[in-house]
Order: sequence, then C-alpha cells, then structure tokens
Amino acid sequence: LGPAWALRLRTTASTGHRLLSPGRRQATGRFEAVARHAAPTAAARVAVGGAPTWFWSTCAMIFTALTVQYWPVLRPRRRRLPRGSTGWPMLLGHSLHLLGDIGGWLRSMHAKYGPAFRCSFFGTHVVVVDADVYDRSFSKLDSTARFVPLWPTGFQKLLGPNALQFLDGGSGSRGARHRRLKRKVLDALSPVELRRFLPRMQAIMRQEFDEMVRETEVHGHSCLMPHAMRIVKQVILELVLGAGGIRPDEYLRDTSKDLLDGMIAAPIDLGRFSAYGRAMAVRRAYQRDVEEQLAASLKRLVEQAQAEEPTAETRTMLSRLAEDCQHGAGLTIPEMQDMLISLLFGGSLTTAETMQWLLVELCRHKDWLSALTNEHQRLAGAVGGVAASWDAPEGGRSPCPKSLAACYETLRLHCPIDVLLRSVEEPVDLGDGLGTVPAGWWVAVHLTERGLRQGLDFDPGRWERRSPGLEVSAFGLGPHSCVGRQLALWELQMFLHVWLTGYQAEVLSEETYFVTGMKRFRDGLPVRMHRLPSPSY
Repeated sequence: LGPAWALRLRTTASTGHRLLSPGRRQATGRFEAVARHAAPTAAARVAVGGAPTWFWSTCAMIFTALTVQYWPVLRPRRRRLPRGSTGWPMLLGHSLHLLGDIGGWLRSMHAKYGPAFRCSFFGTHVVVVDADVYDRSFSKLDSTARFVPLWPTGFQKLLGPNALQFLDGGSGSRGARHRRLKRKVLDALSPVELRRFLPRMQAIMRQEFDEMVRETEVHGHSCLMPHAMRIVKQVILELVLGAGGIRPDEYLRDTSKDLLDGMIAAPIDLGRFSAYGRAMAVRRAYQRDVEEQLAASLKRLVEQAQAEEPTAETRTMLSRLAEDCQHGAGLTIPEMQDMLISLLFGGSLTTAETMQWLLVELCRHKDWLSALTNEHQRLAGAVGGVAASWDAPEGGRSPCPKSLAACYETLRLHCPIDVLLRSVEEPVDLGDGLGTVPAGWWVAVHLTERGLRQGLDFDPGRWERRSPGLEVSAFGLGPHSCVGRQLALWELQMFLHVWLTGYQAEVLSEETYFVTGMKRFRDGLPVRMHRLPSPSY
C-alpha cells in the first residue's frame, strides 16, 4: 500500500509541476534533482522527498480510517441524518464507553441530542433510539422481520445458530422458524407447567440460603452472587433435564465471567488459553449432557408408554419440547442445546443480577422491607402453602402484589441489559424532525431510558394500578421479547418469599464496578445471613 501511494503522489507532483509559478517551479526542480541523484540509504526508502515507505503506509492507513469513519456522515444526502457525533477519530469513536457505565453515557447523550442520536463504535455508525421512537418507527418493521438482530460474532457462536435472539422474528416466511421455536418454549414455560415446579424451586432456594447461613457462621460473611447464580442454574437445569439430570460440581460453578468475557472476545478458540475458548468449553459441556439427557428422557417416555400413560409430574421440559404439537414439530437436538444455553445465559444476566439488587434496595428501604415481610408471612400461613395460592407470577391473580411491584421497580432502576442492537434494510424516517436512518445502518434501542424518566428513587408504589407490559422493558421489546419472563418473575418473588419468611440479611458492602457495560457488585455482594428465631415457613 505504501509504495503504491508513494508512486501516485510522485506522479501527481510531477504532473502538477507545470502549474507552479516560475519561482516555485525552479525551487521544486532543484529539490527533485537532489532527490534523483541522492542514493537511497535503505531498501525501505522511496523517491518522494526521501520519505520511508512506512511513512506513506501510515498516511494511507490514517486516510483510510478517517474516510471509513467520516464519509458515511459527511457525504451529501437527500435526507438529514439524526443529530450526534462520531466521537474520537481513527475508528475509535465512542467505543471506550463500552468498558464503563454505558447506561449513564446513553442517558447523557439523550439529554444532549434528544430521543434519537448518532454515534460510532469501532468505525460502525449506530443510531440510538429510545423506546418511544421504537414504538413509532420500528415496531412495525420488527413485527414483519425487517428489523434484523445484530450480535457479536463470538456471541452468536457461543449461544448457537438456533438461539431465538439471532433468528428473524415477526410475521411472514422469514419469521416462521422463530415463531415455531418461541411458541414451543412458551408452552413449556407456561404458568400451568411452572406451578408444578414451585415446591422444588422453594427447596432449591432454601438450600442456598442455609448454605449462606453456614458460611456466615464459619467465615463471618457470605456472598450472595454465587448463590444467586446457583439458584438460577439449578432451577433451569432441573426444569429442562429433570432432578437427576445434572452434575452439580460441573454445572453449578460460576461460569458467568467466562460467558461474559467470551461474548465480546475475538472468536478464537484456544481452549483455556483464550476467553472465547473458555466460554466454548462451557457450551460443549452443556451440548454433551443435553444430548445424553434427551436420549434418556425419550427412553423413559417409551417405557412409560408401554406400561401406562406418563403423568405430567414425571415429564421434563425437554420431553415436552421434543413432542409434536399444534405449533409444529418437536425441537431437534441442536435446537434444544441452543435453547438450554440461551436460558442459562439469560438467567445469569437478568434473574441472578436482579436478585442482588432486589435485596440491596429492600435493605436500604426498611418501610418496604417490612411491608413485603408481612405480605409473605400471610402467604406462608395460607392453606396448602405457596403452590396452592399462586396461580400466576404476575397480573391480578398474584397473591403478592407488593412483591411483584418491588420486582418491577428493581428492573426499572437496574435493568441488566441497556440496549438491543438491530440493523435496518431500508431508510427509516424517525419522525418529529429527528432525521432518517440510512439503509444498512445499525440501530440500538435504549431499553432503560423510558423507565428512568420517572426518577431514580426506589418506590414500588408507583406500580399500583398500572400495567407493566409496556413499561418494564428489561425483557426486551417486540417479537424478540424474552421467553423466560414468567419464570424470572416467579423466581424473583420466590426468592423474596424464602428470604423474608426464614432469614435475615445484612449487606456489608455495596461497592460496584463495570464489566462489559454491566454494573456488578464487587466481591459478589458480601452479606451476613442469619436464620430468623421463629421462621414462618
């Protein structure tokens, strides 16, 4: 590249020599004569002012980088682009904000530029819009599979090609596969199916709380984060594979850091020597055991069918997904493997993180802690226990409206995922004079901005007599909304029930840090956990 650019510059200089004034032409001629007769001091020198090749190569690369970054913005257009900036030059743009408080930076940009603004990450131009602009300008495209999901390459390979996050959603032939897989998973995770699992979910959580009490007695403190991760993973694994289908020593260790690091790492699999390789090792372990458990589950179904009709209590989610139904054929083994990994990853990012913030917020606000404690003590004394009183995790049939409101408020303030990344296949007018997104550009939907307009104070009372469907955006928007919403809300409320009816928690440190744009508690949220003198469970 360097010699080619040097030759081009040299040719241009000699051609333009005739256009110079006589005085300048004479000076330039003397300079070129010296350059022609001077012997090159090294093979890396080029006959353009004696400049080395690396100099022109560097100039060419800088010119290319600046062209890539600024030409899509500066070139003439018939339609105005959204307001914004390109950030730092040399393809850096605003990329450094991905390492810190990305949510705080997005809110500051909204305050400066409005509900839609333009930014740049690693040379790629992105238009960030809030949920209101999404509803007005993109929801229809999303419902017809023309708002294409975008994820890092390593993340796509990590979750697998059958993950719902990566498939085109909405109506039409492009969204057919996404609709089939999503309906099958929603059926398997319906409130009717999940309600049977509530007693086991309660036992799993009580086991982890007892372990935190034991750690507090031995070491003087415990950490909530690893236990929240174990709760989420064990609930999902037992739902999918059955109680005897997991190996706790392998599955229940904390793999969240491996998965988070592998999500944005370069897709180079070097085993334990690379972040992506460590994440892929977690995936391969899940793949292997899903295949084994599917074979064992199908064998049990055949044996039960020969003897008697299998009962619903003996069926796992895996066996239900493998069956044909009105929504289509049963899931294949690769589809089940990718589904399980997606549920585990999503649960680690949303439910486990929200459990920690829920405990911290309630420990900060003693009035709400007291109100929720009374609510769950009444539920514990109901005839038949929790399972008999709980028909659905949300809505008018929830026996714990204050606890549900506390979950909504925690998700509003501490949404684990700030943005959803998509691309558009056609120009999109944002309306209200906000500009037009060109075809092929990326669009980031800012999920948390609409909720945070209501303030930064923790007040679950704001959810009384309000529908959370449109305002709780932590589970996504449009056809790609999270299939595990009902499961996550039931886990959060069961977490509150077990904690408030049997244990007392003291938060020792609320120090936080940012990793991959996520705000997490340092040292896994140190707490002291004690049993209540007279538990009500």
